[in-house]
Amino acid sequence: MAEQEIINHTKKAISVWGRDGHSLWHKIKEFASEIFIIVFAISLSISFHNWSEHKAEQKQVKVFLLGLKQDIQQDIYDTKQIIQQYKYYDTQYTFLAGLNKLVQPNKDSLHLFIASINSNVYLRPHKSRFDGFISSGKMLTIESDSLVSDILRYYQENIPAIKSSESGWLSTQTKLLNFIADNIEDPDNDAGYFNLLCNPRGKYLCKHLIPWQQIYDRYSNFIELGQAIIKQIDSGYPEK
Repeated sequence: MAEQEIINHTKKAISVWGRDGHSLWHKIKEFASEIFIIVFAISLSISFHNWSEHKAEQKQVKVFLLGLKQDIQQDIYDTKQIIQQYKYYDTQYTFLAGLNKLVQPNKDSLHLFIASINSNVYLRPHKSRFDGFISSGKMLTIESDSLVSDILRYYQENIPAIKSSESGWLSTQTKLLNFIADNIEDPDNDAGYFNLLCNPRGKYLCKHLIPWQQIYDRYSNFIELGQAIIKQIDSGYPEK
């Protein structure tokens, strides 16, 4: 409809110059009037199109952010569980690193910690939604610059930092498991493990499996940033 109106006024503006009985000044004013109408109609059409497109983009942003909130909430829950597991490893490997051949350990504790020596845990972030959104080039449709910055830090800085710390711990655990597998004589006897873990190599590896502060700090920073992102999303899209 708008296109047809523009066509009609364009034809009318052109036809002004072919009319007889009107002065040049009258033709100029009538031509200018038709041009003004055309420009106004085009501007209005463009504005409406941009408004409609922006509205559709923001609807997609809302769906993305509300889904992202659920992903981050699950990440936070998982990370808190992982922290508790690392606290267990703290107790476990502090005990194992302190074993002494001359001191008889508590048998129940020794058995418990040996039984879980192949246990490990690591973060599996829920990031497919983020990956899909950023690969589509839509991140800049989020109108809050601070929210965009925090989301990018969360996925592109904090998660890789956590993965780096986890990889270091898992690598040391693999070395310990390989050391045991290569040297254990009776895998069903705790005494064999006790002797190996009292070995300088065993003690060294157990000592380095006591979780270091860096990994706790990175998990905590990840949780805090996730909570800040959720707060911003809630501010933009409050629950009714």
